Amino acid sequence: MKKIIIEDSTIKDIPIISIYQANIRKSPLVFFLHGYGGKREQALDFGYMLAKKGFYYVSMDCKGHGERTLTNESFKFSAVFPPDTGLDTYVRMHEVIEQTATDIQSLIDYFKSKDEIDSNKIGISGFSMGGYASFYIAANNPNIKVAVPIAGKPAFTKAWQDSIASTVTYDKWSPQLQEAVEEIERRTDYFQKIDPFDKMSNFSPKPLLIINGDQDTDSLYIYSLELYNKLLPLYTDNPDKLKLSMPFVNHQFNYSVKLETCNWFEKHLV
Repeated sequence: MKKIIIEDSTIKDIPIISIYQANIRKSPLVFFLHGYGGKREQALDFGYMLAKKGFYYVSMDCKGHGERTLTNESFKFSAVFPPDTGLDTYVRMHEVIEQTATDIQSLIDYFKSKDEIDSNKIGISGFSMGGYASFYIAANNPNIKVAVPIAGKPAFTKAWQDSIASTVTYDKWSPQLQEAVEEIERRTDYFQKIDPFDKMSNFSPKPLLIINGDQDTDSLYIYSLELYNKLLPLYTDNPDKLKLSMPFVNHQFNYSVKLETCNWFEKHLV
């Protein structure tokens, strides 16, 4: 059995964990992105599973997370909504996602020069916020050849508008939201600029596995289902490269989901 190496390092001010087999050459590279409030150690077992299959696994601390909570990260939007609505946190999460895409490109530029990496075989996956980010990065970065977003939403604008529409129905929050119309519009414009939903059409026919729990109330499956139905006609000639998986689970990244993700990368990124 080949030795598995787990390595902490900092690349271009981005703290990462790499997991890979000793003495590998030209290995497919898979990035994994953690959830909001998480850190790069979130899925070490998943990284080990991929490394055993011959992949080079990299997980990073996203902006404002892990070791990067110690830095003075700046954000575009200040807090304006009632704290218990979660709306300000939701906006900030997308700012993290936007920066994560920039960070991933920096890491790709770094790893492309390494003998251990096959730069033509780069995949992306992530859970929760990392799932959102996986959609965003897959839609915008041509270096990504295979994507597996898990428990994320691909429709940033619609999800935001739905959040506002549902929140305003609460009597205790309605007056404050009605007074924040301009701020809501500013953030809606922001979501429209970064929304990956339509851009995901450009990802076809590259392999895309969307995993969204049937019982997930944090990331309702309807957004993933809508994207799947939109993309389905684009995969007519490559039906095995598009899949929507809806396991009977809530918002979790359990072993069966990890195994399904590993198997998808093994099938499409080797």
